[in-house]
Amino acid sequence: MCGIFGVASAHLNTDILNQTVRRMIQTLIHRGPDGQGEQVFAFSTFHFPPSTFQSLAVGHTRLAIIDLSPSGRQPMANEDETVWIVFNGEIYNFLELRRELQAKGHRFRSRTDTEVILHLYEEQGPQCVRELNGMFAFALLDLRHTRLWLARDPLGIKPLYYAALPQHFLFASEIKAILASGLYSVDVNWQALYDYFTYLYIPYPATAFQGIRQVPPGHILEVDLRNGDVHLERYWAPQYQKEIATAPKAELQTRIRDLLSDSVRRQLISDVPLGIFLSGGVDSPTIAGLAKVAGADVRTFTVVFEDPEFAFYNEQERARAVARHLGTRHVEIPVSDVDPWALLDLLDYFDQPFGNPTLFLMYLISKHARPHITVALCGAGGDELYAGYPRYQAVQWARRLRWVPGWAWRLGGLALGLLRDSYETMHLRRAREFVEGLDGDLIRQFCQWTYHLNEKQKSRLLRFSPNGQAAFAPSDRVLRSVWEESPFPDEDNRLLHVDVQTFLINNLLEYTDKMSMAVALEVRVPFLDHRFVELSLNVPFNYKLRNGHTKQILRETFADFFPPEVLHAPKRGFNVPLAHWMLTVFDAYFDASQASRHPLQERLGEDIGHTWKEGLLNWDTIQRLRSEHRQGKRDNAYELFGILIFDIWWRKYVSQTLPTMVPRVSAQA
Repeated sequence: MCGIFGVASAHLNTDILNQTVRRMIQTLIHRGPDGQGEQVFAFSTFHFPPSTFQSLAVGHTRLAIIDLSPSGRQPMANEDETVWIVFNGEIYNFLELRRELQAKGHRFRSRTDTEVILHLYEEQGPQCVRELNGMFAFALLDLRHTRLWLARDPLGIKPLYYAALPQHFLFASEIKAILASGLYSVDVNWQALYDYFTYLYIPYPATAFQGIRQVPPGHILEVDLRNGDVHLERYWAPQYQKEIATAPKAELQTRIRDLLSDSVRRQLISDVPLGIFLSGGVDSPTIAGLAKVAGADVRTFTVVFEDPEFAFYNEQERARAVARHLGTRHVEIPVSDVDPWALLDLLDYFDQPFGNPTLFLMYLISKHARPHITVALCGAGGDELYAGYPRYQAVQWARRLRWVPGWAWRLGGLALGLLRDSYETMHLRRAREFVEGLDGDLIRQFCQWTYHLNEKQKSRLLRFSPNGQAAFAPSDRVLRSVWEESPFPDEDNRLLHVDVQTFLINNLLEYTDKMSMAVALEVRVPFLDHRFVELSLNVPFNYKLRNGHTKQILRETFADFFPPEVLHAPKRGFNVPLAHWMLTVFDAYFDASQASRHPLQERLGEDIGHTWKEGLLNWDTIQRLRSEHRQGKRDNAYELFGILIFDIWWRKYVSQTLPTMVPRVSAQA
């Protein structure tokens, strides 16, 4: 993996642009510690027609994976230096594409996949992105046609942000590079922050910063450097395929096995040490088994948490059983440095509010695996494609229980409210969410089951308002837009499609990228080969979830990879003991009088509670959430954690009373 960035400016001279580039590149070195490079262009030196942008720079920080030699350095150009590229990711079919291009007369100076994209563009233009199989975000500068192209992979595995400002156009792998340019003045996106309190992430294409956006997954963005026009085009989306949806089960199992096998085989290519993150679930053992079948010398890695608080999340025994069954070279990595306060130090890698504490586990796993490997394969995506979460079962139960009158549900909700949360399992929380979330509107119901604060709850907590608007748009519109555009006729598979485009991309892939890149580890996700995603979304839902058993067709298709004690074991989940942390550690954040007795003051200073002191959040509502949580009336851990994260983000990026990884620069835009 790497970091990429660039600036096109209407008035900056090359000297100032060089200074800007140096600031930006420093923010992305963690993504590419093996080398840095940049290229600055003054358009006046070319015989171009009058252009809006007079200068442009692109830059790159390199994590060398394929072709470790200097010939793999970026920015990289074609032979006559009229086309330049900065690229982050891996193209898994680059060897096939390279052979085809060589047959057409193209000559290569490196063994990289980056150079393949350059020559493929020369052949096909920007639509060449349709030929790529992989995870990627790249910027391609065509000096002949004064165009800048940005492209992001079909599933958004690799991030790409941009800002189209009146005098500048900027892009980068992380928002922090855009902020470090000094060309953007921080402006809050209030609607995005409103949505955050429901999702605990910012849904793409928005960010927490007004004017900074994400290139959506499966899209190409064109910038016409002559007039500054920006055009966005979608090049991929999963399609309904009746011949798959109606195929016999045995045929589907063959297709699943063949296509996932091909994805794993492609993703095993590497010039650096590679391993597989192994859990005791279904997805990662499937990846490990297919790697073994492909003839790889498979090394599997499982983190073993020595802290008793994490005992429930340890999958040591199951993973060990899978490794024995498959005959992998298995490594168990003991982790003892689980400091909850360290979680707060990781927030700078996200640049915007992100409230899923699982990011901490991904960081710990990546950090402890990094001394052994540079590339890891993981099983992300299996739950969304094959109905691995309890919420899909909740939809089935809600359909069966439609005959139950509303008054009975309300009574059941009151009864559940009298029970005390044990915090040991999620069962009571899920039961409450099920009853309270029941709704005649399927999308609103699904949003309430899956996420956090609803519109009524946010109205009690939030005191900020949108700029020049009467009210915020409801947050469930994010899910609804995917639902309405989805081509899948089956209601349940359509919900899986919604989760792929929202929960998976904005949440799981977001923390996987940011936390692995924090330690310069490349993580690959074979389930998210776009061909396999389309196949999976067309597999009939009743083959995925049957009689309460999740991922059934996966378990049956790959049963030979599992020992009996693992094949039918219940899902453990991947999380931290947040409910206890909110009781014993993070709760101090909401009580400034207690801060001096905790490491909180040292990390975050004395000015705690910035957002409620400024009137952005309702302190009485926060106190009620805390009281309910402390007394065991309700598990409000995620809601409180989301508030804590928002407050810290605000202090770092808006009021700027806390330091960040981003250099403080006055905006020159």
